[in-house]
Amino acid sequence: MDKIDRTILELIKDNGRMSYSEIGKAAGLSRVAVKKRMDAMEKAGVIRGYRAVIDEEKAREGIRYTIDIEAIPEEYAEVVRVLRADRKLEAIYSTTGECRIHCLGRSANPSTMEAHVNYLFNHTKGIRKISWHILLSDLKRTEGESVDDGEKKRV
Repeated sequence: MDKIDRTILELIKDNGRMSYSEIGKAAGLSRVAVKKRMDAMEKAGVIRGYRAVIDEEKAREGIRYTIDIEAIPEEYAEVVRVLRADRKLEAIYSTTGECRIHCLGRSANPSTMEAHVNYLFNHTKGIRKISWHILLSDLKRTEGESVDDGEKKRV
């Protein structure tokens, strides 16, 4: 591998769908020369494949929501057991405060979300208090990238 091969790898690292012509233009090579080099790097195992990076959050359907629960201390373990078995909940967290639990869920629409939360409250022994909120947008992700500027404009 030489400097040109490394340049090609840098170019395709962030965008594996670049055409040979685009790569060639950036690397100062013809389309045919780029193809030959990439074929050689594939054969040598340097390039092992091309893949799509899918944002699972955006690919999923429905609305996201949070549920905050305050459990009766003596029933906390039972509430956690019921929540862990609930397939509509994607994550469950123990939080500060006495017997408090925070959940992330997904539902087809606000009506099914409300029905789910009401079912939990009415059919789970040990829930003292429950509140829920629909998530509107991501303002920051764990990767640290800003998703939008978060600025709300007054109408």
